[in-house]
Amino acid sequence: MNPVLKSNNYIPDVEARVMPDGKVYLYGSRDNAGDTEFCSTQYQTFSSKDLVHWDDEGVIFDSTEEQYGINNGLTLGAPDCVYYEGNYYLYYCMYGNRMGVAVSNSPAGPFKNLGHVVPADGQSIDPAVLVDDDGSCYYFWGQFSLQGGKLDKDMKTVIPETITSNILTEHEQGFHEGASIRKINGIYYLTYTDISRGRASCLAYATAKSPLGPYQKRGIIIDNTGCDSGDWNNHGSIEMIHGKPYVFYHRSSQNSIYNRRVCIEPLSMDDHGNIAEVPMTSNGVEDYFPINTPVNVRHLSRMRLKLPFDSLIQPMSLMPSHDSEVLAYTRNQDWVQFDRIDLGYNCQAVEISAASPKPMIVEFWIENNCKIGQVVVDATGSDWHNYQTFSGQIKATSGIHTVWLRIVANNNAVGRLGNIENFCFRGQANE
Repeated sequence: MNPVLKSNNYIPDVEARVMPDGKVYLYGSRDNAGDTEFCSTQYQTFSSKDLVHWDDEGVIFDSTEEQYGINNGLTLGAPDCVYYEGNYYLYYCMYGNRMGVAVSNSPAGPFKNLGHVVPADGQSIDPAVLVDDDGSCYYFWGQFSLQGGKLDKDMKTVIPETITSNILTEHEQGFHEGASIRKINGIYYLTYTDISRGRASCLAYATAKSPLGPYQKRGIIIDNTGCDSGDWNNHGSIEMIHGKPYVFYHRSSQNSIYNRRVCIEPLSMDDHGNIAEVPMTSNGVEDYFPINTPVNVRHLSRMRLKLPFDSLIQPMSLMPSHDSEVLAYTRNQDWVQFDRIDLGYNCQAVEISAASPKPMIVEFWIENNCKIGQVVVDATGSDWHNYQTFSGQIKATSGIHTVWLRIVANNNAVGRLGNIENFCFRGQANE
């Protein structure tokens, strides 16, 4: 389910790579919870055999530890990692537009610094690397304008005469940053953070017949607008896994542009190589949330966002609570969306775990603007974290649905309303 990692793992800017051992590895930067800056001084990777269960491989590179061959304490931005001739090469960027490469004999590191990538070092951010079918390697980098060139055999020198500038630009293709490159069915796909909708919230793609272009913008893959009131950017990659395309992207959380977490959506690609735009979902690569299973609010896909003139009002947001999250600072008429919830066969009951010093009502809606029921939440005391379970009846409903929770003030309550932890439909599963 999305986000795919545990609540305390903030891994954005992800390059997903299928490595020779058959597992998918996530190479991204790492946000520190509650911080006021993007990223940190560490890279931490995760691996999976099925895209559902993820193993924490630990820290693979750290700019503050001498064992990694670099000890300057600079913040590490978006990375990329490729396998080439028996080794794994981790390409990193640092504050100050520093760019370098580290090497390991394992996809899970630890990686040892090899040095700067020349001449990209000092020029910009966000490395992207392609190992082509003929063994040639290409390196891309840039913000607002993308450059690329062929790597020499040392894997850290971009051959000067091959460097191509303005492969993508912000004014022409909406290129903001975050290039990622793959070769699929003989076509080169550049995925990137697109700002053409007014914010850096989209992942777009462009294609070419050769690695250095020229590239034609083809469309938007996903837009994470609506995932969080503090959301600003997106960054990710596409990867073919067992012959099927997936997009790996990130969402912000907790009313912050920093607490970003990786999510996955399956993609569809037609016979002409076109990728259809997909919405954010709660379930990602999994089919649905089963009936009789509590759904934590961290799995919401969209929420009602604060209005521009509400700058003095704390907006509804996810907040950490032990090893999970709660939905806090709710107000009258706020709503959140969850996708592919299984209500089984003729479900007629729902439960919700909530804490509130004020009475409120949580309504449940499905497609076609259909309200199926509600739960009355009584005041649970002065503590915002005194969670109790409340039950309600719904119209008999069957099957899998998009579900919206709508918060409504009760008994003339005003201002902040209760926190919500999870909800659960109770009933008979479909056979």
